[in-house]
Amino acid sequence: MAITIEALRDWRFTLPRDLATTAHLCTLYPFTIQAGSGVTGVLLGADRLAGGGFFFDLHEAYAHGLIQGPNMLVTGAGAYGKSALTKALVYRSTVLAPTRFTAIIDPKGEWTALGAALGWAVLRLSPGGTVRVNPFDLGPARAGAAAEDLLAHRVGVATALLTLALGRADLSPGDRRILHECLRHLTAHSGIANPTLPDLQRMLADPPAVIADALDTTRADLAERRRPLLDAAAILVDDDLRGICDTTTSVDLDWAQTPGLVLDLSALLARRRTLRLVLTAAAGWLQGAMYGAVDRRKLVILDEAWIALEDLAITRFLQDQWRLGRQWGTANILITHALADLRSQVDDGAAAGKIAEGLLTTTSVRVFLHQNPEQIRTLLADLGLTGTEATLLRTLQPFQALWRVGNTSTLVDHLIAPWEWDLLDTDRAMSAT
Repeated sequence: MAITIEALRDWRFTLPRDLATTAHLCTLYPFTIQAGSGVTGVLLGADRLAGGGFFFDLHEAYAHGLIQGPNMLVTGAGAYGKSALTKALVYRSTVLAPTRFTAIIDPKGEWTALGAALGWAVLRLSPGGTVRVNPFDLGPARAGAAAEDLLAHRVGVATALLTLALGRADLSPGDRRILHECLRHLTAHSGIANPTLPDLQRMLADPPAVIADALDTTRADLAERRRPLLDAAAILVDDDLRGICDTTTSVDLDWAQTPGLVLDLSALLARRRTLRLVLTAAAGWLQGAMYGAVDRRKLVILDEAWIALEDLAITRFLQDQWRLGRQWGTANILITHALADLRSQVDDGAAAGKIAEGLLTTTSVRVFLHQNPEQIRTLLADLGLTGTEATLLRTLQPFQALWRVGNTSTLVDHLIAPWEWDLLDTDRAMSAT
């Protein structure tokens, strides 16, 4: 049928009218999209907002000035892919960053298959096992570190361990001074280059007069003041850390060549108190040993971090590692479930909760997978998310995540290749027949 000029003149738009502001009209421009992050790294998935692939590397993000510190948080509900996407980041990074050293603190034993496949050292810590680690051992860092740095590290680890053993929120300044002088005397005057927890226990049991003099007190007063510390040290050596952290380190790794290691703590999962103590001891040994490899980039991953963050002593210890990582070339990743669990694990307003939330809120890279509504209401609003972003977290499907890299938000569909599933799947036990 032919259409005449008269018929065209009679046509009118039939779409309903709508009202809009100029801000709304700007979105109609079809050629404006969000720019990519600009970070070089491994391909993790598809960038929904900018289009194309999403690439990331924690060290490179820091080197490009996109973040203030090389620290990262991965959080989300169970079975939505937290550990799998972190494993994908690590697995693929071994190709692009083959000289990097990666250490995994693994409370559930879910990283052992990946570690073995990559040729890493897999160390299983268990009571009466064959592997021992000395939390005061700084490994290769011991030779080049200043005496005051060695002492500060050991005092920090000892303070965290004894605080946990005593069930306190913190040690008093007087207790810290006693630990400081005992550990200083062990290395400076007793000829023990690499002290252990039993060495500290013996020093607390019979402190020499020079320690009382250094503390400006009498031996009788010191004997009374050090009693709780001695009891706590004895409990650690004879019970909690027996056969795990009660002697010299049995691991002899070539730190300059070893590509990585997994500390498997799954044998301790049913012993929550021991697990928290070993977490602290193992982290102290691992960080100290890694400081010696200053010419290598390093990555430390703590899976199931909610176990650690429920204790003030461990949280403070992690906070110190967060601050020191940059000078040693170390980046850190925490993997945890709902951030709001922090408030259920400590009294409202308690120091542990405040420091833990402070640790998380100062983390420059935050990866949010699916969150349950009650978690969004309590804590996520405090992490700088917009209302739209917080609402979006309820609808995310498995392997979808909202990435906050500095001030930039990116919605990512993570991709796991079929051949990667055997190494990256953390739900394999539930699907086994």
